[in-house]
Amino acid sequence: MIGLVTGFQPFAGLPTNPAEMLLRPIDGMNVEGIDIVVHSTPVSYRAVPALLAELVAKPRPAFMMGIGLAPGAAVMRVEKVAINAADFGVADNDGANPSGERFAGSESDARFATWDAGAVVEEILEAGVPARTSYHAGTHLCNLTLYTTLGALRAAGLEAPCGFLHVPYIPEQVAWMMRQPQNYGAPAPGIVLDQPSMALETQVLAVKAALRALARQAVRGRKV
Repeated sequence: MIGLVTGFQPFAGLPTNPAEMLLRPIDGMNVEGIDIVVHSTPVSYRAVPALLAELVAKPRPAFMMGIGLAPGAAVMRVEKVAINAADFGVADNDGANPSGERFAGSESDARFATWDAGAVVEEILEAGVPARTSYHAGTHLCNLTLYTTLGALRAAGLEAPCGFLHVPYIPEQVAWMMRQPQNYGAPAPGIVLDQPSMALETQVLAVKAALRALARQAVRGRKV
C-alpha cells in the first residue's frame, strides 16, 4: 500500500517552502504497513489539477495528504473543507492570478476532507506540536489541491482518506524577509516584521504524527 504526500515548491519570491522541505524526512517511511511516497508540486494553477489526477491514477494510494504554507499561521492547521473558488492574493509561479472564479465548472460548491481531522489534530498535539482544525483552506492552490484530490479519488473509485495540512513559516524564512531592503519588490505574502514561525524540526514531528493518524484510518477502512 502507498500513502501519497504532496508539498508545494517555493513561490511568491520566497527562496524556500517548508511544504516542500517536509517531504524529504518522510520519503520512504513505512507507517502501519503503508509506504510513504512524496511528490513536490509546482505552484501552477494550470498544471496542478492534471498532475493530481495522474498521481491518483498510477499508485491508487491508500491515503493522500497535501502540505502547503499558510503565511501568518501560528500552528498546524488541519483542513476539513475545500471550496470551488480561486481568488489569489498573490500570483502563481506562471503569473496566473484568478479572481473569484470557479475552477471546476458545474461541480459542487464544496468538498469535505475524508480524513478524521479531529484524530489528526489529537495525534499532532500528542507529539507536542500545537494544531487545530480549520474549515477554510483558503482560495489559493492549497484549496485547489484539496478539492481536486478529493474529486480525483472519487473518480478513481477510491475511498482513501484525504486531507490537507497547512504549516507556518519556518524561522529562516521570516529572517530572510526581515533582511530584505525596504524596497523589496517580490510579492511575498504577509511581509511584515513579526510573522509567526515554527521550526522545521517541529513541523516534521507534526507531519509524522499526521501520517500515523492517516495510516490507521486507512488500515481500518480496508478491514471494514
